[in-house]
Amino acid sequence: MMRLLVSLLMACACVAAPAQTAQRVAVGSSLTLQVSDRDATAARLIQQAEALGGYFSVVTNEALTLKVPTDKAAGLIAYAKTNWKPVEESYRSEEVLGAMDQLRAQLKAKQELLDRFEKLLASADANDIVEVEAEAARLIQEIEVLKGQLQALQHRLDYATVVLNFRLLERQRPRDDGRSPFAWLNGLGLDALLGEFEQ
Repeated sequence: MMRLLVSLLMACACVAAPAQTAQRVAVGSSLTLQVSDRDATAARLIQQAEALGGYFSVVTNEALTLKVPTDKAAGLIAYAKTNWKPVEESYRSEEVLGAMDQLRAQLKAKQELLDRFEKLLASADANDIVEVEAEAARLIQEIEVLKGQLQALQHRLDYATVVLNFRLLERQRPRDDGRSPFAWLNGLGLDALLGEFEQ
């Protein structure tokens, strides 16, 4: 029985991954916006993301991370640029289909091996049942891990990550020399007019 288990495990490890037939990438964007109210801006951006079928992932005082369907990411970024002043922008992409192919191959091999273990249980004697069940339990755990990794990669393909950083507008400090920051008011002789009222 031990030889059979070893041969089955080796067969699982030697399964080749399928050839990659298409290129798929996970995308992400980062945009810095100049805003006057971070909370109001974040609320509007979250609302827009939800309207596009997305959701917010992380919210802080300085930034907002949104997840939107990949084909809607450009629309969200255009919305942000239209309503607020963009300061900085970056874009990244990562090819993940190759990694998904590898995971699918491993998953298929382990599922086939688990089927063989289940068939062995039908004919195993009392001494071998414990060993086969232990190997089957280990395989089930590995299969669940692979399924989780595949789901995570698929989600990265389906939903783009858009990080929006907020930069508050600089407010001009009030002048302490009695003059207005607006040149046209200074030209009206406002100081002299006010002086007459004070007399």
